[in-house]
Amino acid sequence: MQNKQNNWMFFFLVRLVGVLRHKVAMHPSSMTKFEFVYARLATRLSFFTAGIATSPWASIMPYVKDRLDLNSMHYASLVLCFGLGAVIGMPATGRLCARFGVKPILLLSALGSFCGMVGLSYEGINLVGAYACVLLWGMSIGVIDVANNIHGAYVEERAGRHLMSSFHAWYTVGCLASAVFCIFALRAGLHSLYLTLILFALAGALLTYYFPKLINTHGTGAGAEKESAPCLKSRGFIPAYLTLPVLVLGIICLIMYLTEGMIYDWSAVYLINRTGIDIAIASLGYLAFELAVAIMRFKGDSLVTKIGALRLIISGSVLSFACLLVIALSTNPYVMGVAFFLAGIGLANVVPVMLSETARISGVNQGKAIAFVGTLAYSGLLLGPGVLGAIATVFGLPGMFIFTAALIFLLGLMSFFVLRKID
Repeated sequence: MQNKQNNWMFFFLVRLVGVLRHKVAMHPSSMTKFEFVYARLATRLSFFTAGIATSPWASIMPYVKDRLDLNSMHYASLVLCFGLGAVIGMPATGRLCARFGVKPILLLSALGSFCGMVGLSYEGINLVGAYACVLLWGMSIGVIDVANNIHGAYVEERAGRHLMSSFHAWYTVGCLASAVFCIFALRAGLHSLYLTLILFALAGALLTYYFPKLINTHGTGAGAEKESAPCLKSRGFIPAYLTLPVLVLGIICLIMYLTEGMIYDWSAVYLINRTGIDIAIASLGYLAFELAVAIMRFKGDSLVTKIGALRLIISGSVLSFACLLVIALSTNPYVMGVAFFLAGIGLANVVPVMLSETARISGVNQGKAIAFVGTLAYSGLLLGPGVLGAIATVFGLPGMFIFTAALIFLLGLMSFFVLRKID
């Protein structure tokens, strides 16, 4: 009798597993509650790890400059090499994810970024080795940036809810946490090599925990297995993923990256020149901006759900446009600090929303489209210093902020038309 009951229970469990497997196969975009919790946690930690891998650049490079006794030309070429590495890695990420899946790409790019960081901090490195490490670091950062967005877009699509803004918030938190740790560790006398090894160990522990929970999407969208999934054909030399909306979304992200790079590069210098603020606290403008970005990205998903992406981006661009004009015209450090904070609130969710929309309209070309938008956006960081520096030379530092405000106004217009067309 006991054997019959055991056989019946075994048969029932086998049938149940078969039904569940059939349902998962029939509905590839479905996600259970536990799958969602694990995938969301893994994605957050992956973005956080990317932030940890990116932020030490500003803290380590002055030591590299002194150690190698670099002149301005060599130092500038190292900085350019980092950007070129990112631009080389980003376009290839879509194809790599389509070929191998996003999990191995995220793993290798995370390891590559920390290997480049540690190698650059080594006491006995020469100039050639420094170029190689910087190139590896920049390329890995470019790859992990795009791969994270591909994975985040896939999780967002399968979950059926807005998640991209909070994912990017964790990247910002990773940057801030890493920057604060670097400042205190280096002030305490810790060698830059040991600093990077500690960060590498932390990243290794995080990877060990969250890597098994990542979903190995190939950047083709959650519904790619369905016959109804959009599959565009190439038009001559124009790739299938490069539609007009995707191009406009990329230009919007380019303007956002250029603006953020301008605040990062010039805010401290601008505050010193315009207000006479002490050099020790001149970076508070950028800190206020980044703090607002982190806060608003945690709220971004709920705001997109409540008021919609169009209203969020338009209202944010209007606010940021006004704040940049206030910064250009004011000489009061407190007013300018508040303006930097409010500008961060307005611009915080531009990139997450645009990447989410890119994924939504790209179907099976999702990974390649995200890689294109990411590459175009990052080019704003490369173009920004030269363009803005020339404007500052001709029109002065306030003219640079007025020019950027005009770009934000253009960003709002483009967002209005492209988001209306997509919806």
